[in-house]
Parts: sequence; structure tokens; C-alpha cells
Amino acid sequence: MNDLKNNNNIIKSTKNFLLNNIRNLVIAAAILFIIFISFQFYNYYSIQKIKKSSIYFFDSIDKSDEIIDNLNKLSNNKNIFSTLSKLKIIQQNNKEEKFSQSNELYKQLINTSDLEDLYISSISAHASYTLINASYIENTNIYLNDISFYISKISSNLESYFSIKKELEYLFYLVEGTLNNSNYIDNKKAYEVYNEILNSNLISSSVKERVKTIHEFQLYK
Repeated sequence: MNDLKNNNNIIKSTKNFLLNNIRNLVIAAAILFIIFISFQFYNYYSIQKIKKSSIYFFDSIDKSDEIIDNLNKLSNNKNIFSTLSKLKIIQQNNKEEKFSQSNELYKQLINTSDLEDLYISSISAHASYTLINASYIENTNIYLNDISFYISKISSNLESYFSIKKELEYLFYLVEGTLNNSNYIDNKKAYEVYNEILNSNLISSSVKERVKTIHEFQLYK
């Protein structure tokens, strides 16, 4: 009985630890996400001057009671404001923990938008962090295939995203093992990526430190 109670406490503490770290990663990814998309929006808006769509987009944001309805309508258009609208809906969905709805929008953005690798990578990274977080919150493995897909869409050729991709691979194997109730010490895939990260000169020091902290917590919890 005591062993069962101790195991439950360990699982609970692990999830709390990982959730706190992943929340910080989601916030950081969101900031990068907004900067990239805002830059694209600025360039496109300056050239195309899509007055009608821009008025509708910003007017919908000002009217909080009608925002989701307006943004849903605007998201059906095929321009930059459609992308921005979907991103705004995702932000609202994540705030309300409607992760399944966000997941569908992430897929739409990646599969149907004519975006450059930089933006696809940014959206995919944000989607991965979000759904890893959702997997812990909902204690479910239903997002694992989609997380794997999003990670695969992050370009390894973009230097700024190589570290992010490797960190997400490590977190993916970690959440997969946790949800399958397997011992961390037996998680060979997580260990393999962990060693890759620590031994690579291409991985940023901040990612190495975060991964090392999680690794040590898993070993000595």
C-alpha cells in the first residue's frame, strides 16, 4: 500500500516538474512565434495594402464579445489575415485548454498555408510544446502521433531551430515513457537524444541546461 502511495507521489511530482518547465518553453516559443509572424505580416501589409481584411481583422480584436466568431469567418480567407486569425484562435483555445481544437488549426496552418520553412518551423515548434504540455495536463497519449509529425516539420537546416527540434525530441520520448508508465532509466530513446544534445556543439547552452536539469530530476526523483 505504501509502495503504491509512493509511486503515485513520484508520478505527481514528475508531472508537476515537467509542466512547470514546459509552460516556460511554451511562453518562449509563443514570443518567437509572434515575432516571426508579425514580421511577415508587416512586410505583406506594406506591399499589398489589404484594407478590407485589415479593418475586419483589427475590428474583430477590438470587439471581445464577437472576436471568435469574426476570426473564424476571417480565417477562411486566403491571405495573411487568415493565418493571423487562426493564430489568435489558437491562443484563445490554449488559454481555455481546448487543445484538440488548437491541434486542428495547427494542422491547417502547416498543411494548407503557403508559408516559408521559417514560419512552418515556428508553428510546428509551438504546436509541439503546446501538445506535450496538453499530454501531461490531460494525461493522454492521443496527441503523440501529431507531436511526432510537428517535430518532423521543424527544419534541421535552420540553425536557430536545430536546438529546439532536439529538445522537443527529448521531451517527446520523455512524455511517451511517462504516459506508458515506464521507468526513465529504461527509456533508451530519451537517453540517446539526451547524449546527442550534451555532446553536440550545435546545441545552445540554454537547451543543454534545461535538458540536463530534467534528466537529473528523472534520475534522482
